[in-house]
Amino acid sequence: MLAKIKLLFLILIFSVSGINNISGQSKKPIDVVICMDLSGSTNGLADDVRDMYWDLVNQVSSYRPQSDLRIGLVAFSRPSFGRETGYVKILSPLSNNYEAVAYELARLKPEVEQGVQLVGTALMAAVTGMNWSGEEQAIKTIFLIGNGVVSLDGMKYKEAYELASQNKIIVNTVYCMSSHFKKDIRGWREIAMNTGGVQYDVSVHKRNQLILTTKETDSLHDLNKRLMSTYIYFGRYGKDFFKMEQLVDKTADDANDMTFQSRMFFKISDLYQLKQSHWDVVDFVKVTNNNLKDTDPSLLPDSLKKYTADALRTVVADKKTERQKIIDKIRALLPYDRQNTINKKIKEEAYDKNPGTLDRMIISWINKKAAEKGMQTFIE
Repeated sequence: MLAKIKLLFLILIFSVSGINNISGQSKKPIDVVICMDLSGSTNGLADDVRDMYWDLVNQVSSYRPQSDLRIGLVAFSRPSFGRETGYVKILSPLSNNYEAVAYELARLKPEVEQGVQLVGTALMAAVTGMNWSGEEQAIKTIFLIGNGVVSLDGMKYKEAYELASQNKIIVNTVYCMSSHFKKDIRGWREIAMNTGGVQYDVSVHKRNQLILTTKETDSLHDLNKRLMSTYIYFGRYGKDFFKMEQLVDKTADDANDMTFQSRMFFKISDLYQLKQSHWDVVDFVKVTNNNLKDTDPSLLPDSLKKYTADALRTVVADKKTERQKIIDKIRALLPYDRQNTINKKIKEEAYDKNPGTLDRMIISWINKKAAEKGMQTFIE
């Protein structure tokens, strides 16, 4: 079943990306691949990426003119990924299906594996294994995050960064601080320098103070439960998609209050609303105006299995109304200008601008590059 779900997710990623690209050809392309070392010496890095994920999506989504942000994920240094791949795994191709990418992050196992850090092999996978934008003005970047000597697999790292440079892919290297810093760092700097990127140093599991735009986090939790109760799964994989949404929500909730608030801000945005018609009856009817007569009742929640199509449409209409009321209540707590509020707080002198945090490194670099491309990032 998991293999089938995985295949379905990949199909969904590509189909959604295609639809968005057709409808948003004037949007500025921004391709970001996060290539992360999951060995024991970087334990906690996956959590840091999960924690900042929705902040990244929300920030870039606020740009004007609008951007088409796609995110890809590559992980390396885990023996479970297989020796034949160099212990490297592409978790997600470049996609603007943010739910699917978030799910891949959420399902990463927390166990520490003492793996071989083949940086060159990982970078090569990020360069050659992604469906990079072909547009001349696209921002294309890899954040290569980890540590260790970059030449454990020979000169592959050099081949990879030369290929990246040829394809106008900027590689920003983020070195996770370790006792071998002086021995390792030269190669990481070499990769960044030869692709027009920046070499950063980061301390894993270290971040700036949280910026909460509401103190009503408990109310948000209650509202999210009510919001999820308005979703009615259907179809062969509907229940699986519903559970996946619950896992992504739980991962954000387990992180911290800011991550949860950022997740909720995304869920009430146009990037999420009406985008779940592949598994949610309410969105399906709203998008297609389908009469539901061909809906298989055996694949509905137990409480609705015996409903006729007409009765189900009545339930759907009620859920639609209820959902909008809940979204309005969440919007009162997380208004449209939330991202501006966060950006203004970051600019304040009292804010602890720790340069060694992953979230600020990645988001600040993308902000700067987007501004160079003529986008208004609301941080000036």
